Amino acid sequence: MRVKRFVGDTVAETMGKVKKELGADAVILQTRQFKEGGLLGLFGKPKVEVMAAIEEEPVNKKQVPVKSLYPSNPYTVRKEAPLAHNEEKEIYPHRFVESIPTERTPRAEVSTLKNGEVNTLEVELQSMRKLLESMNRQIEGLDGEQGVWPVPLQKWADMLKERGINPKLIKRLLRSVQQNVREEDWVEDHRVRSCIKEAVRQICGNTAAIQPGVRKPRIVALVGPTGVGKTTTIGKLAAGFSIVDKRRVALITADTYRVAAVEQLKTFGEIIGVPVEVVMTPSGLREAIQRHEDKELIFIDTAGRSPHHDLHMSELKAFLEKAQPELTMLVMSAATQAPDLAKIYERFEALTTHLIFTKMDETISGGTILNLLERTDLPVAYITNGQNVPDDIEVATPERLTRYILGEGDRRE
Repeated sequence: MRVKRFVGDTVAETMGKVKKELGADAVILQTRQFKEGGLLGLFGKPKVEVMAAIEEEPVNKKQVPVKSLYPSNPYTVRKEAPLAHNEEKEIYPHRFVESIPTERTPRAEVSTLKNGEVNTLEVELQSMRKLLESMNRQIEGLDGEQGVWPVPLQKWADMLKERGINPKLIKRLLRSVQQNVREEDWVEDHRVRSCIKEAVRQICGNTAAIQPGVRKPRIVALVGPTGVGKTTTIGKLAAGFSIVDKRRVALITADTYRVAAVEQLKTFGEIIGVPVEVVMTPSGLREAIQRHEDKELIFIDTAGRSPHHDLHMSELKAFLEKAQPELTMLVMSAATQAPDLAKIYERFEALTTHLIFTKMDETISGGTILNLLERTDLPVAYITNGQNVPDDIEVATPERLTRYILGEGDRRE
């Protein structure tokens, strides 16, 4: 038997090399993924290695029972633990062939020798080839864009995709189902949903609301791009703390770029009986804070800043350096597209201590915020779901975030 190692960038490319050199009757002994190049294990390029063999001289044997290569259940999936960084991964080594999800294929044609004996080697090779073709489709689907899942789980993959969750997280959530729910229960919607919700809840586990200051005012600044609802959100927060919690609150706005924003905040202040100050410069902001040292909470509304505009970001940093807020909350709209949401987060991350997600009621793709939460350690403080002040704002909890992400925002705990 001739054995040879093949390396390529993808499974399809490497399998093509195997077929070209060894032919369609080659037997795959082992397949694995690894990273090549890079520095100290970082930035390596993903590669695929295939060990293949070919029997150069056919061996004729008497007919013997051929062990089935198909699992008793076509949806049996081998459970895998998460990999450490740069760890080599055996994709489907030959010793685990029987636990790989496959499609049932027609029985291989059996050739008969002159003396009437059956060429069992040919039977095995044909069966193995069909199995490997199915494996390749599964591998490319799970690691590529197609997202191939067993039939009972495919509808859940489609639902998660519709909610805006990226393929990497969809795989993570459904692998959790495969590991924690018995196969025969995959058709039970409540069991699968419960498992997915728990996995999402764990990703959303970092939450923290505002606590008023005790001996000195707690300064809270809201930052973010234009049009995400910072002014409305700050009005909701001020109303909740002053009217409901009976706290001493002051509002300061540095958003002098929009006359409407100043008037809106002044109107909020008059309605709820909270003082509102308008400042034009960073030094003016510091002076306004000092005038309200008797308050428990001081909320600062900043002008919306484009994450693509360096000058605007520099101006925002100057205001924050003077204000020295204890909490700086990045306000982002849940209706923002995932790439834009990621870009906004990247530009504001260095200034931010907490997150607020607005307009949860204006999107069916609430899962985009899960993509962001999976990559950040910043806690979520609040979520808003409407324009009513002060009603349409909620303290963020893992359970509430999970409901909105999975489209259950109208359900109550």
